[in-house]
Amino acid sequence: MNRSPITGRCYCGEIRFSATSEPFHPSNCHCENCRRAIGAQAVAWITVMHTDFRFEHGTPSRYRTDTDAWRTFCGRCGTSLTYEHPNHPDEIDITTASLDHPEDFPPARDSFPEEKLPWVELIRH
Repeated sequence: MNRSPITGRCYCGEIRFSATSEPFHPSNCHCENCRRAIGAQAVAWITVMHTDFRFEHGTPSRYRTDTDAWRTFCGRCGTSLTYEHPNHPDEIDITTASLDHPEDFPPARDSFPEEKLPWVELIRH
């Protein structure tokens, strides 16, 4: 990878992370699970290889969902950080808004558009 590491943090700065692999699947997820976990109409994510991701500072809280996924978040300020699912053990999703430079990773697709709220517009290309 020829770019600088991707870095990010939670709102209060207690948790910092970095990733060194090229991100893939930049998307907006509209599934009810993500919407409820994050508290937003959709959640923007990037995906990186799990082996190239690490928490640099602090230890996030972890929550196991009813779909067997793990979500991490800051136990101090509540910022949602990552999502891991056993169906994709080599990958980890990172909330785009927690990145230091989220503007560099615009979503390119919609995930679970059939679950979107009726007043949300999908990405148009």
